Amino acid sequence: MGAAATTSTRSKVIQLITGFTLSLVLFSAVGRYVLEPRDRTRCHGMLNDGWWLEPNYTKWQPSGCMSHNYAPQQISNCLNHSRVLYIGDSIMREQFYSMTKFVQGIDTKGSLHVDRKYHSKELDMEYEFWWDPYINSTRTWELLNATDPTNRPSLLVIGSGVWYMRHLKEHYFDEWRKVADRVMNAVEQSDRVADAVMLSPVEIPQFDLLNDVRRATMTMDKITTMNNYLKAKEPTLKPKTPFVIPFAWNSIAASTVGITEDGLHYLPGVTAVQASLALNYRCNDLLSKHFPIENTCCTHYPTPAWYQNTILLFFLFWVPIGFYVLSSGSHLKFMRRFYPSETPVLASLFVFGLGVVYMYFCDRTHLFGKALKSFNAEHFTWLMIATLVGGLVSLRSKKEGDQGFLNRAQTDEWKGWMQIIILVYHFLGASQTAGIYNAMRVLVAAYLFQTGYGHFFFFYKKGDFGIVRVLNVMVRLNLLTFVLMYVMNTDYLSYYFTPLVTFWFGVIWVTMYIGHGANKIVWFVLIKMAIMAVLTGLFIHVPGVLEGTFDILEFLFNIHWDAAEWRFRLALDAWIVYGGMLFALATIKFTEHKMHEHRLWPILKIVLFIISALALVWYFHFELSQPNKKAYTAYHPYISWIPILAFVALRNATVRLRNTTSRFYEFIGKCSLETFIGQFHMWLAADTKGLLIVLTDPSWAQGFGWWFNLVVSSCLFLFVCYYVNRTTGDITKWICTTSKNDNNASAAPVRLPQQPQPNDEQDVPLLPTSSSNQDDGKPEQTSLIGHHDDNDEEAWGTSPPKQSRWRRWIGRICGDLRLKTIVFLAFMGLINHFC
Repeated sequence: MGAAATTSTRSKVIQLITGFTLSLVLFSAVGRYVLEPRDRTRCHGMLNDGWWLEPNYTKWQPSGCMSHNYAPQQISNCLNHSRVLYIGDSIMREQFYSMTKFVQGIDTKGSLHVDRKYHSKELDMEYEFWWDPYINSTRTWELLNATDPTNRPSLLVIGSGVWYMRHLKEHYFDEWRKVADRVMNAVEQSDRVADAVMLSPVEIPQFDLLNDVRRATMTMDKITTMNNYLKAKEPTLKPKTPFVIPFAWNSIAASTVGITEDGLHYLPGVTAVQASLALNYRCNDLLSKHFPIENTCCTHYPTPAWYQNTILLFFLFWVPIGFYVLSSGSHLKFMRRFYPSETPVLASLFVFGLGVVYMYFCDRTHLFGKALKSFNAEHFTWLMIATLVGGLVSLRSKKEGDQGFLNRAQTDEWKGWMQIIILVYHFLGASQTAGIYNAMRVLVAAYLFQTGYGHFFFFYKKGDFGIVRVLNVMVRLNLLTFVLMYVMNTDYLSYYFTPLVTFWFGVIWVTMYIGHGANKIVWFVLIKMAIMAVLTGLFIHVPGVLEGTFDILEFLFNIHWDAAEWRFRLALDAWIVYGGMLFALATIKFTEHKMHEHRLWPILKIVLFIISALALVWYFHFELSQPNKKAYTAYHPYISWIPILAFVALRNATVRLRNTTSRFYEFIGKCSLETFIGQFHMWLAADTKGLLIVLTDPSWAQGFGWWFNLVVSSCLFLFVCYYVNRTTGDITKWICTTSKNDNNASAAPVRLPQQPQPNDEQDVPLLPTSSSNQDDGKPEQTSLIGHHDDNDEEAWGTSPPKQSRWRRWIGRICGDLRLKTIVFLAFMGLINHFC
């Protein structure tokens, strides 16, 4: 009793601290957004700060956002088949070369202090460089004065400073300031200078590599004086022509080692990144803003569509109003028909909605920063060690009896540690590492193995194929995904795990439902499984079948799914579900025939464990020996069952092992569905393409700050997932509960069942289970908040009023789950044609 109280207290303290942290993070994020208006599109951060993600200088991380690597056609479309013009000295020339090479290969040989011009016939693009190290030629001033609108470039990049320091001695600053002011005055006075103008800061060279003449004239003091002037001047400008000074260019160059030969002119590894930021500034807001939204620098997120606003307003306003409507002193009792009759259900809707709204603000606004992924083997190793330690320190062993083969605690634990590894895999972007990718495929297969095992076990034992059972599973699996695909304006199949397990649940249900009266006959069940395996194999692999199915769905529901991508997903694990079903059947028959009591079983068990250990060793040797992911993928559908069955055998080798589980892994396993779906928008970012930065200043998320951001964002992520899990269960029960009194909701409250209910989810290892501890024999509560006492209810009337024909029809629909489902699907099909 004392231990349980201590655990409960510890849990409440953790929740309180995490809730406070979430409030602090949100408050800080809103404060930054309000107080830094120049960075509301994350453009200021991109242009002023950043860091290298990899030691070989191949990936630059702009501060707080994710940059885009442009293809030639995208550049041409953005710049309107116009021209890019660079004006300045040799530093600008090198960047000009890199910009031009984005589109075509060029010959850079020849005289140095001359103009350059390249034309791409294919893209109808012109790239031009004017040699003007002092920015004082007649044509430069004519361009800045916008005397010839037809000569207006789509992107104008100007840079100078080196020649002023080298040749004008003590007058360098005054003369340089005049031309800098003239450029800035030009963009303030006219909107026809160019589509966008960038004035380069004075470059910081690698001083130790400069020759004696340059080292004597180009000093850090001079460079700092000029750049400080630009930093002070830029915020005061009110340009009519879009204008920026990208100080991040100096960060890109100065933070490298060995990327310049003479200390002044950097190699393409640096200048290409600088040129890429110029394109991101000029073009990002013109890119398509359709899912996945993975370019978050210098861009506005799309304005929410009407259906997105409707859902957000429903959760933020309509649901909270319901608390007043359902209160005893409410003057809006006539509105009670539009709300759940149970306040705890309404509370669950509210908490669930807060979770969804949090995800929206994380991934569809600039409230939080985003970062690029970068695989780091050392980080991956440390996170795996942390995962192992977290599991070991939270081990618990139940002394009483044998908890059973693949018991609930064990399957929750199994889901938990697999989910953590998958999360780390996604967070670090490890998919390009074949050895890790191959292992991840087995973890996904293990989830589907549990799907086949759990649902077969349930249908075989209980024979419940009713609509209530089916809807409970379908709604529980799909509720969060369904809401998110509308709120985030994404695609259902993009949350591939949900549609994957939904598809296979349907296959299992059909398999077990047909001729279910004979399900106890082994050969009959095996024949059904074989036939269904052939049918699903044809559905997946035969060209045209999946495409035709998607064409029908497109006609009915206006959905546009990628058949090729979905075929790939299904084919990867086309047979493992049947492996889970066969294993469940074998387990049932093993128990029924009491084979564990056979005198040879102890010997066979030892042999089985040895074979299992050898099978695991063989599997890892095999997958690591494959040359690439594609080579392994060809084998995966046929061998994934080997490590899975080997693990199951070893994990259940003894009673002690079966009775010992990790509470940490169990906790994650109970909300594994929510963590898998929620990671898309509130742990990862940009629809899984990047990482979420919850720190107020995104520049903190480098070095040790990367780990700190990981810890904070992970705590908030699990906190939200925990409550979304709890409330999803409550909402599912409410949706799938029918009552003959639904049409009389205004007259009397409809009570959700408070008596102990059979917990079907416990028989389905794949489904998320309640986070509450039900091993104590207490009935599971139906809501997150609690439940009402019937004595506290106000009597709203002694007899129901006579109902109109419309109300009777509504009551009939709400009281029949089959009819309700049909109406819902028809309604969504209609809505989708307006989305």
